[in-house]
Amino acid sequence: MEHGLQLYQEESCLLDALAEFAAEGLRLEEGVVVIGSTPRWDMVLDRLHKSRVDAHARVRGGQLRLASAHSALTSCLLGGAADRPRFIELLSGVVRLARMRWERVRVFSELTDALWRDGNRAGARAVERLWRPLLGQHGFALLCACPIDSLEGETYDGTLQALCEAHSQVQPACDEEGFERAVSGAVSEVLDAPLARMLHALASAHRPAAQMPPGQAVLFWLKDHMPRTAEKVMSRARARWSEQ
Repeated sequence: MEHGLQLYQEESCLLDALAEFAAEGLRLEEGVVVIGSTPRWDMVLDRLHKSRVDAHARVRGGQLRLASAHSALTSCLLGGAADRPRFIELLSGVVRLARMRWERVRVFSELTDALWRDGNRAGARAVERLWRPLLGQHGFALLCACPIDSLEGETYDGTLQALCEAHSQVQPACDEEGFERAVSGAVSEVLDAPLARMLHALASAHRPAAQMPPGQAVLFWLKDHMPRTAEKVMSRARARWSEQ
């Protein structure tokens, strides 16, 4: 099943993505589980209500559920590191509970997000690896989130690469079209036309396994093979992004 990662810089961007993820599951008559915090849950319910989804009725009917990310992390972390048996036992139980009434299930996990914001990057990466056996066993759709700026050079120190490797799909910005325009325009500014065409061809041929917008694949290739040019492109892309 799909294992998606939503990168974000602004909370509103993540909330929009999460509300869309939940609304789609509800329309498809899937069980939807949000492993998150109460404030974020309340804001998602508000967004669903504004989009004319009777979220409270779905909550009462058990189709839409909240599981505490804080409780999950408290139960599954030992000394700041994820405990594999506890993680699998706890999260398997969450999925099985939803599966009791709904044939298909989708889950949003705030676990990586919470660990990342607490500065526990190693724990965040470990959690993403622990999802793999659960996805293989239970076959549900999973959306994770992480507050990373994909136009920041320091992000490409291996951190973003490792997160992408753990997912089948990566969404680098809430406004994908705007992100693509910013990167494409920056490439055109920094490189002449023949080199730009060659860059796009190389990035497409050697893109990471995770599904992602072409602009993100271009930044990966540049950072690996032309780091100085990558910094110039990201600088110009950031300027273009802020102007939109």
